[in-house]
Amino acid sequence: MNAKWIVALPGMLLSTVSLSAQRTDRKVLGEIDFFGNKGFDVAIIRSALPFREGDPFPPSGVHSDALKRQVSDVVNRITGRAATDVAFLCCDSKQNYVIYIGLRGESYQELRLDPAPAGSIRLPKAAMKLGDQMGDAWAKAVMNGRAEEDDSTGYSLMKDPQTRKAELAMRDYALKNEALILNVLASSSDAEHRATAAVMLGYGRQSSEQIDALVRASLDPDSDTRNNAIRALEVLAGAKPELAAQIPVEPFVRLLRSGTWTDHNKVSLLLEALTKRRDQRTLSALRSQALDPLIEMARWRYEGHAEAAIDILARIAGVPEDSVSHMIEAGEKEKIISRLMRQ
Repeated sequence: MNAKWIVALPGMLLSTVSLSAQRTDRKVLGEIDFFGNKGFDVAIIRSALPFREGDPFPPSGVHSDALKRQVSDVVNRITGRAATDVAFLCCDSKQNYVIYIGLRGESYQELRLDPAPAGSIRLPKAAMKLGDQMGDAWAKAVMNGRAEEDDSTGYSLMKDPQTRKAELAMRDYALKNEALILNVLASSSDAEHRATAAVMLGYGRQSSEQIDALVRASLDPDSDTRNNAIRALEVLAGAKPELAAQIPVEPFVRLLRSGTWTDHNKVSLLLEALTKRRDQRTLSALRSQALDPLIEMARWRYEGHAEAAIDILARIAGVPEDSVSHMIEAGEKEKIISRLMRQ
């Protein structure tokens, strides 16, 4: 498991950069939640963890590596199986940390991912520097509560001036170097370069070739590359319905049973965009193959991370679109789940 403090944008948008424990200001632990947990009593695991909701976080003097090992030891002792993921995220709507723990329950399934590429191609140092600059600016904006963004163009532009400047520089590079970026994403043996290429491709020319490459990268063996590719597809799908229609649903239905939190997070956002048309084949596939993980996500305590799954479940249940937001605002997600389970 990577020992990272992950910076998450409100509304479930995960940034491409992670912060070490040494660089992270202490905040409060807002929520602890689980996924892949069907068949386990998460209350028992929650009570045995070395921290509680409301505690100062991260604990003083404890590195993220050690803390993740402690969590994994608790999970292994109680369930008899190692955790699939321990994700420390910042921030929820109150600028507090959120923790997600992946379990190997009945709602988990080991993924069959594509083999790692073996090519020697790399992005130039200048391109990697652009990625670092954007990631650093993005992380700083999120940590300071300035995460509002405009996705209407089909790629993310934050309202924070420094981040927006870095994003526009990446857009310029992506438009001028499409062939190189596509080649790196498809064939580089270096996962960090593939992950950066996935971000860059999201800022490039919008086309069927772009979508196909991002869909392939969504099954990359590297979780950061998957995260960035699915994030780019989600922004495209949300802004451009004609492009959303070109994105296949099947790979992402399978990813909802992943043991990695970023897969759940980004796939729920993408599927929220793809189910707006209420295509019955898509909704039937989700009902038959992904109901358990969607219900787990819908019950997460931080509504910003749960909302996409709630929307998807409401569409599967046939709740009218204009009623869904009212039910969410009224705290009635269990009514949506109950209606779905009665059908």
